Amino acid sequence: MIKKLQNQLKYFDYGLFIPFILLALIGVVMVYSASSINLSYVTGNTMKYFIRQLIYALLGTGLVLTMAHSRPKHWWSLYVLVGGWFILMGLLVVAKFFTDAVNGANGWINLKVISIQPSEICKLYLVLLLAKVFTIYTEKGGHILRRKWAIKDLNFLERLNLFVPEMVISFAVLAMLGMIGSAPDFGGLGINFMIVLVMFLAYANYNYRFNVTLIIGGVTFAGIVAYFMQFTTFLNNSRIGYIIRRFTAVFDPFKYENSSGKQLVNSFYAVSNGGLFGRGIGESIQKRGYLPEPYTDFILSIISEELGVIGVTVVLCLLAWMILRIFLIGIRAKSTYAMYFCYGIGTFFAVETFFNVGGAIGLMPLTGVTLPFISYGGSSMIVLAIALGMVMNISARQKRGTEIEIFGK
Repeated sequence: MIKKLQNQLKYFDYGLFIPFILLALIGVVMVYSASSINLSYVTGNTMKYFIRQLIYALLGTGLVLTMAHSRPKHWWSLYVLVGGWFILMGLLVVAKFFTDAVNGANGWINLKVISIQPSEICKLYLVLLLAKVFTIYTEKGGHILRRKWAIKDLNFLERLNLFVPEMVISFAVLAMLGMIGSAPDFGGLGINFMIVLVMFLAYANYNYRFNVTLIIGGVTFAGIVAYFMQFTTFLNNSRIGYIIRRFTAVFDPFKYENSSGKQLVNSFYAVSNGGLFGRGIGESIQKRGYLPEPYTDFILSIISEELGVIGVTVVLCLLAWMILRIFLIGIRAKSTYAMYFCYGIGTFFAVETFFNVGGAIGLMPLTGVTLPFISYGGSSMIVLAIALGMVMNISARQKRGTEIEIFGK
């Protein structure tokens, strides 16, 4: 037992685990700091979100360790991939049509103990699905369209039949993106779409003309689905105007300081107040009713105000180190599946970080995306922890030299 434990620790990826622990600890502290003052005004229970985030962090740590030492034979199981699609589509439908809107979006299923956000789970699912699909096509010898159209003796129906698997997979991915967009959850849609885009470009990087055509077609299809499912909502709630105001607020937030630019202006004040070293833990002004839910979307602004540029730099460096290391593991991978999987997870972490940071400092419209391992939230922590544990599993098998035995060529 001791020898087995020593062997596991020898190949354990501390380069990913230590940044995760540090980020989770910072997240617990900052969630408490950002939420306690407002909770004291409302309920008097200042520990509510602190306790929950601590539980999520401990659960996330357990999931990272579990996935890092598990056998990944079920990752690409047909039952998992097919069953997972139906379950996730069912959850997206329930969230869309049978739940109350939260901040204008029907993207949450409240189970009292924890709220499930299906679009978060979709990020990991799409990585698992596409890693398997692209691995199969790659190992068959190149781009599947190039091979099939070379078979000139087949008639139209025979050629059409060859495309059935691709059409089914495309429908599965685009239907999922369409449902996420119809919530409307544009942050989740953007991250999921970027995962699909980067993994596809990694697979078919030599056929740029086909890639551009497919991307434009996919975006158009997803947009049409989202438009028709949201048409009534747009008319009733002036959603189009709301979206336009979000974009215009980015370019000149102070012009709309009393309306759509209010959140961004207060985020700027928080960043400005912090200076180089910050005002100190618990001393933020903007969290006192100025920034809505400062422990989620705007937690980076609170970190900036209380810990200053130094604190923000530490957080972003930890995230950057983690993201670059995930991509490096993918680059070093001898297994095709491991390569695609790491590229997908690296994109997931990178785009989610960019969306949150970009929204807080005015580089892009606010999308309601969490900061990985820092922001309050159970769904986000659980999915991110599982994904990180899987990457650590691949890293350990690379060091042992058993990657090919598990994941194949």
